Amino acid sequence: MKLHAINDDILCTEGDFGDQVLKSTGIIVKSNAKESQGITARWFKILSVGPDADQNLKPGQWLLVEYGRWSNGLRIDQDTTIWKVDPERLLAIADEKPETFYYNREVATADKLVY
Repeated sequence: MKLHAINDDILCTEGDFGDQVLKSTGIIVKSNAKESQGITARWFKILSVGPDADQNLKPGQWLLVEYGRWSNGLRIDQDTTIWKVDPERLLAIADEKPETFYYNREVATADKLVY
């Protein structure tokens, strides 16, 4: 099955909600997604970009999305969940998945970024 985003939609997979392993030490940091410190932006991998979305975005890139600015995940099969993310609330774009340690003192939002 192949899904295609429409309008300015951005469909993503691999939402970064699981446990993390620190490369420097191999320490496993348990997921904080359901804790108060888990209220933070998350990385998602782009699956499909709608024709009216920012055309600099390409499938395979990673997006850092402001906290809560994604849909509920739709499980497609045992290994794949898809989220629709808000194109107005993207904080960063990367070609490869960045190593990020999620701990929140102040929630990052698009409104707080300085360009």
